[in-house]
Amino acid sequence: MDDARPDPLVHAGALTRLTPFDGVAAVTARGIGTVGRMFTFDLVRRARAAQLRRMQMAPPEVDPSDPPWCAPGSASWVIHGDASFPVGGVLALWTQALHPLALAGVMEHSDFAEHPIRRALRTGWFVYTTTFRPGSEAELACAQVRQIHTRIVGTAPDGRRYSAGDPELLDWIHCALLLSIARAWLLYGDRPNVDLLDAYVAEQARVPRELGDPSPPETWGQLLDRLREHRRSLAVNEQTRWIGSWLASPGLPATMRVALPAYRLLHALSVAAAPAWVRDMWGAGMPVLPVRAAGKILLSGVGSLTGPYASYSAA
Repeated sequence: MDDARPDPLVHAGALTRLTPFDGVAAVTARGIGTVGRMFTFDLVRRARAAQLRRMQMAPPEVDPSDPPWCAPGSASWVIHGDASFPVGGVLALWTQALHPLALAGVMEHSDFAEHPIRRALRTGWFVYTTTFRPGSEAELACAQVRQIHTRIVGTAPDGRRYSAGDPELLDWIHCALLLSIARAWLLYGDRPNVDLLDAYVAEQARVPRELGDPSPPETWGQLLDRLREHRRSLAVNEQTRWIGSWLASPGLPATMRVALPAYRLLHALSVAAAPAWVRDMWGAGMPVLPVRAAGKILLSGVGSLTGPYASYSAA
């Protein structure tokens, strides 16, 4: 499955010029963030800190006797703590749904169809726990997921059997997640550095191992090679189209509809960040360069305005 339009962020793993004005966009964003902090007297940052504490998602104080799986200051802390992370999360859902067996397990054995927001938040909490929380909590979270996976077996709409504990499916979910988060960070993050990608993949490899994948990728190059292998198993079916329709226009409860414009922006940025082969499978066409440029200015500006995630202590 060779691409007619090679994407350097997939095929070479290299951070190239993402738009003709990428450098200008980054400088503009940081300038907006710096000036914004001056004029708001740091109120935006303080509001975000209060929100993270209410959600119990501020980075905890590190206990030397029970350190997190990913050390403070690590590639995972930098990438998962960036303002681009929500875009990567939406892109991950969009990408993971292209595997019919993985999607069948979600649709037939979870409450995603009835409560998609709740399901997405649980996934976000799992990534937060395995990155920032004490190692004992990460181990417990993985043990709970392994237990849930034992009950997720069945037959997909195409007649094939599936099991959530299948190492191949676990590997696809993991690789699609890391690809999506890393792409969003490379495109929209505050000062992304391609040299962190190998460390990021290596740090995150412990999570799929704990879940039952014996040989996850440990470098960015291995991740890209594994994704090429997985692409032979991808397809679009009725369940995929349902997920795509919901992601494009979610039916939010009345109490959350005020957030719909912000979500639609996240969705547009995630589509623009997707590899060409993902957009082609979905039939999603859009002028990606202007969307990427706008996203770079917006999210880099937000990152500069609010400051590094690691500075938001739970204490």
